[in-house]
Amino acid sequence: MAKAQVLVVEDESIIAEDIRISLQNLGYYVPSVASSGEMAIKKVKENNPDLVLMDIILQGEMDGIEAAKQIRLNYDVPVLYLTAYSDEKILERAKITEPFGYIIKPFKERELQINIEIALYKHGMEKKLKQSKEFFEGVLEGIVTGVWVTDKEDVIVYANKCLEAVTGIVPAQMEGKSVLEFLEFLKPYYLRAKETLQPFYYEAVPFVTPGKGPTYQSGWLIPQIKNGSFNGMICTIESIPKHTMVE
Repeated sequence: MAKAQVLVVEDESIIAEDIRISLQNLGYYVPSVASSGEMAIKKVKENNPDLVLMDIILQGEMDGIEAAKQIRLNYDVPVLYLTAYSDEKILERAKITEPFGYIIKPFKERELQINIEIALYKHGMEKKLKQSKEFFEGVLEGIVTGVWVTDKEDVIVYANKCLEAVTGIVPAQMEGKSVLEFLEFLKPYYLRAKETLQPFYYEAVPFVTPGKGPTYQSGWLIPQIKNGSFNGMICTIESIPKHTMVE
């Protein structure tokens, strides 16, 4: 198995060398050492490390927190803070950057190793979940059926592009709002599925699509259940061609 690459960001050269040696003793590869926030960002771009050990107080205009923010935003590399400071204000700023750990100096090699391994594992799981989410969203965006998902408060957390083609409602306008605000014609069916916790198929329900006039919609309302309680709904919708309707 290839060694994990750890970039060290520390402006005290003696401390930086001690950390580098400790990491090598623990079996990690240190591609580079940076002494400033600006240099850290440059080295991340050049070396694409698996993790960054970031001191907070650094040389230059950019401190470690700002550098971590930029690295997280632009390169998706996990950052583990190494600092001698535990000031509450610093901690609050650091938390915003979503670090993968916060180690107070001085520290022991074993403590460093444990935190690095946890950070690498956590980031690996986040990447897998993100890739899985992107895959399934890609599938949902490619189908010709409108799909949207609500949480346990009936708030829409996802809607695919086809929903707009079917209903005339832009998905971005729906996300973060109650499903009952938009597709009112489905309200009784939605509430029935929610109350019974049973999938419900609605068929040929009349609906006026903006710019298209009256249409007939069908689809599924599938409750998601967690610990025996309602935990959201997976909903589908598709138009039924007029010529297929039974007179």
